[in-house]
Amino acid sequence: MGQVTQFFQPPLYWQQFEDLTQSVVELVYGIATADKIGRPGQAQEGVDVYAARTSVGSIGVQCKRLDDLDENNNPLPGGPINRKLLKSELDKALAFRPKLDIWVLATTAKRDAGIQRQARLLDEEHRAAGRFQVQLWFWDDYVTWLNAYSDLQRRYYDQIIGVRNARDQDRLILETIAIAFHRPAFTDPLGQEHFDDFLQALKDTQAALRTGELVDRQSRHVIRKAIGGWRYLEEPAWRAGLKDLDDELTELRGLLVAGIKDGRLEQRHGYLDVRDHRLGRDLERRRHDCLVRLNDLLVRAALRPI
Repeated sequence: MGQVTQFFQPPLYWQQFEDLTQSVVELVYGIATADKIGRPGQAQEGVDVYAARTSVGSIGVQCKRLDDLDENNNPLPGGPINRKLLKSELDKALAFRPKLDIWVLATTAKRDAGIQRQARLLDEEHRAAGRFQVQLWFWDDYVTWLNAYSDLQRRYYDQIIGVRNARDQDRLILETIAIAFHRPAFTDPLGQEHFDDFLQALKDTQAALRTGELVDRQSRHVIRKAIGGWRYLEEPAWRAGLKDLDDELTELRGLLVAGIKDGRLEQRHGYLDVRDHRLGRDLERRRHDCLVRLNDLLVRAALRPI
């Protein structure tokens, strides 16, 4: 009986794709250690990952996280792989030292017969001129390798492997949302919060609730991403509970902004000063209610409350 394979989504970020490619080179070519070349922003002469083995020679891989459309069905910058991009990148690799024997353009794009033909023609030209071989790795190839090498799966897709059903996926979304709420904006006294920081924290939390994307407060880099926000939950009761929580956050943000505008909240020495105690109690109650609602859902999902 044949083995049923599992599909894997491409990494969300270029650096993750490069890390995965480094591991693939090591496994496919049986090399102990492949090297990543340079750092983001440095000229790399058409090579992101380099390795060498006596039997095959020097191998250089250029990583391109490209696809026709992003997760919102919008065109990605750079578009799909085409002959112009392929030719431009392999021309850069001609200057790489030591001289390459194999050059690979690795992409998250889907396999395409047209660009495969272009790559074969360029490979033929290069071989005739005594230059390196030209190859393409599409995301379809990565899926094959991920299914073939269990260590590769565990290293980069350990959470996905553990997902067996819709409820498991729901729990991953809830875990990400719980991390977003685990911040001082929901625990520290209002008097210890700066208005701008407090409002930004509420915005980031609500964004995580709606998109499943958690952003670092300082760097603004995405540090965790689930498959989506509360609208992606399969469990109706959990989805309804998070919708109510989303609405509560909207109300909380609205009260905060209105309080600053009409003078019921002020900033003194960079911190919030609650001039209207009734508003202060309302804000505190709503913050508390947000955590109560979330913890109730976490307990029902057999997850640890915050």
